Amino acid sequence: MIKHVQYLFPNLISRKIYKYMSHPRKHKLIEHEEKMLVSAQKEVLDYKGFSLMRYEWGSENDKIVYLVHGWEGQTGNFASLIPVLLEAKYRVISIDAPSHGKSSHGKSSHGKTNMFEFSKILISHFKNDKPELVISHSFGSVNVARVLRLSPEINLKLWLMVTTPNNFKNRIDEMATKFRLSQLVTQKLISKIEQDVNENIDNLNMVTYCSELTNVEKAIIVHAKSDKVLPIEGAREVNQSFVQSEIVELDNLGHYSILWSDELRSILSDQLVKS
Repeated sequence: MIKHVQYLFPNLISRKIYKYMSHPRKHKLIEHEEKMLVSAQKEVLDYKGFSLMRYEWGSENDKIVYLVHGWEGQTGNFASLIPVLLEAKYRVISIDAPSHGKSSHGKSSHGKTNMFEFSKILISHFKNDKPELVISHSFGSVNVARVLRLSPEINLKLWLMVTTPNNFKNRIDEMATKFRLSQLVTQKLISKIEQDVNENIDNLNMVTYCSELTNVEKAIIVHAKSDKVLPIEGAREVNQSFVQSEIVELDNLGHYSILWSDELRSILSDQLVKS
C-alpha cells in the first residue's frame, strides 16, 4: 500500500514512517532481570509528560557507574553485570528511557520519542552524579557519545561499550528497504530526523562522534562476531577512529545474549581490578 500511496502523499508517508521509528517496542524481561530490579532503590522522574524510572544499587559514597541501555532495551538487561559492579564497590545508577522498560509511554506525547532523545536526559544526570564508569549497550553507546561530545566537561575514566552501531544512515536504509520508500519520501524522512536532533544526517555516526572525544580516558568495545542486529564491521570502524579504544571480539554470542555471558563479566571484572 505504501509503495503506491507515497507518490501521492509523500509528506504523510514520511511522517508515518518517522512515527513508526519513534515508537519503541517493549520487550518482556526474563526472571533474573526482573529480580534484580526488585532489589533496587527506585525513583520516578518527570520528563516532558513521561514518568521515567530511575534505579540505584550500592552505597552513597561508592564510585558511580551509569548503565545506558539501547533502543528497545531497558535497565534490566544489565542484571548479570550489576553484582560484579556491586562487589567492586560501585554505586550503580540507571534510567529507563522514555517509552522503554518501566518508564511510561507519556501523557501528551503518546509514546513518541526518538533514538537520540535519551542523550538530552543523560547530560544533566552525568553532570550531577559524575560517573567514573559508563557501560552502554547497542544504541545506548550512541547516546553516551552524544553526551560526551555535547558536554566536554564530563570526563570518564572508563567507557565499556557492549556492542555499538556506527552510521545512522543504515537505519534509514533499513526503513527505505522495508517499506520500499521512494527517494523523495526517504529524503523527507531524513529532513525530519535532522530537524528533530538538530544535526546533519552525515554527522550522525559513531566514527564522527568518537574521533572528536578527548574526555574519555579509556574505552573498550565488546562485540560478538555473530551479532545479527549490529554487524561487527561497524564496531571495528568505530574502534579505528577512537584512539582511546580497544576492541574485544567474542564468538558464538548474540546481540542480547552477550549481556548475560561469562566472557563479558570476566572482561568487566578484569577492568575493574585494573582501575
